[in-house]
Amino acid sequence: MGHGDLEALLAVQAHDDRIRDIEARRDALAPRLSLLDATQKRAVEEVARTEAALERELTRQRVLDRRLAETRALHEHAAAALAAAERLQDATEAAGRVEASRRALADGESEALTMARRVTDLRTALSAHREVLAQVSVDQGAARDELERQRAGIDAELATERARRQLASSAVTVGLLAKYERVASRRRTAALIEVRGNCCSACDTAIPLQRRAIMSTGTVIEPCEECGVLLYQRASA
Repeated sequence: MGHGDLEALLAVQAHDDRIRDIEARRDALAPRLSLLDATQKRAVEEVARTEAALERELTRQRVLDRRLAETRALHEHAAAALAAAERLQDATEAAGRVEASRRALADGESEALTMARRVTDLRTALSAHREVLAQVSVDQGAARDELERQRAGIDAELATERARRQLASSAVTVGLLAKYERVASRRRTAALIEVRGNCCSACDTAIPLQRRAIMSTGTVIEPCEECGVLLYQRASA
């Protein structure tokens, strides 16, 4: 390995550092977008739940209305039979049916009144939830536009930096680049580290004596025996 290989690989690592920084800025946008999504999702779910509850209540109301219509018809029939009864027994039976249908009608009308109130309350709640959802969409519009603008800018910056990194990596020998990328992918941080005081700067492991002389020439990149990072040392002046 020559001096040029080291400088080329350091340039690649510098690009990788910048790429990680840009990716971190892009990732930092995700929680903000997730918060907007969660707020909107809650508003949408409130509308959906209230719509479903209203539909269930309207279905029950339609069933009750049919039952009430049938009960009214029975009551009217019983009242007509009572009015037409000529014998005491017929009148007594008709009067019983009139009373029973009257109670059933009263109960049904009371239930219908309660149900009508629930329907009204649900319609009011649905209107309120829809207004909230509409307001959330309005409020989030500017925030979403700004987040999208920032993300587009970061993506463009990231694409440019990756292209520069690709160009820089073409100056590194294939074997050395492959070795570097294996270590870099595992660490997700600096993979090429300068020796400091005859020790690995990553884990403080001392460089064996037999390797110090050759590394001091500045022409060798060796892996740390302890942590595996790639070590280099600048040639002594």
